[in-house]
Amino acid sequence: MLTVDCPVPAGLGLGSSTSDVVAAIRAVCDAHGVPMDSRRVARLAVAAEGASDPIMFEEGVLFAPRRGRVLQRWAGGLPAFLVVSIDTDPGRGGVDTLSIPVPQYTAAELDQYEELILRARMAFREHDAVALAAVATRSAELNQRFLPMRGFAQLLALTRRPGCLGLQISHSGTVAGLLFDPASGQEAACGVQPAVEALGMRCLGVFRAGRGSEAAGV
Repeated sequence: MLTVDCPVPAGLGLGSSTSDVVAAIRAVCDAHGVPMDSRRVARLAVAAEGASDPIMFEEGVLFAPRRGRVLQRWAGGLPAFLVVSIDTDPGRGGVDTLSIPVPQYTAAELDQYEELILRARMAFREHDAVALAAVATRSAELNQRFLPMRGFAQLLALTRRPGCLGLQISHSGTVAGLLFDPASGQEAACGVQPAVEALGMRCLGVFRAGRGSEAAGV
């Protein structure tokens, strides 16, 4: 008997379904004493649900979610951020991911994404938080044509606050994150929460991501 208890909310774009699938695969492998590398886990996850987040990988990767394939591995690791996590549309049940059509990008958009990939890979290599936050912000802007996020313009305006480097979003849900420079301290990140709540959004918390997050006990 396999029981899955997942605390990750569905519909926000946090990878709840992938969490369930990956946990189930790993539990079955563990029960049978069969080791399985992350690449095989990814392929099984895509076979199970048609698309997958790359949560089975520890390192930074460029991942094809509908093929279950790693296209590039990025050395260096995620730069450090303080992230103010936000549900932009609380109480509405989130987004039904399976109902979202596959995006059809224009040639100009594909060119922009190619450039963003190059910039992101370099940001990983150089641990450049400013550059990676800029990539995330531009990617979020491009996604508005396919899945507009409630209050996106107002969230974008909040990135002009001191210490804020940019904005990242779920491309298939309602969750967003304001990316702060850890050097600006917890106070700057927490100080933005009243402005977020004034937009009718809900702050899910502040957490540290990237280099040093393990040492900080987050």
